[in-house]
Amino acid sequence: MGEIMKVQCDVCGAKWECMEGSGILYGKKESIIAAFSERERAQVAARIEKSEIPAYDFTYRIMVCYHCRSVVSVPVLVTWDDETYVGACPSCGGKVSVLVSDMEKSVCPKCKSESLWAKIEGHWD
Repeated sequence: MGEIMKVQCDVCGAKWECMEGSGILYGKKESIIAAFSERERAQVAARIEKSEIPAYDFTYRIMVCYHCRSVVSVPVLVTWDDETYVGACPSCGGKVSVLVSDMEKSVCPKCKSESLWAKIEGHWD
């Protein structure tokens, strides 16, 4: 089960709604592969198929894209051998940066201040 998060900057007022976590649909490897951009799918499929046992973890994580100056939900795959594959920004295809666990210490992609906060708006599955 996942959460719908509202992320906001107290300084500039920028707001984003992001999904975090994973749902029942992502128990199927085809759904996991489809969560990534078309140009990433072959690489993700190869990582999933590499293991004899389907031992991997999939989740959406909230990340920052400084290229398009947005906070986004990005698919992340962690394989049995602890390889982590982080998807590209779903908005612009750029490289994303992980938010620090303490959201207030993360830099807003719009105004560059350390004033982000997040709260749960709902759940998804």
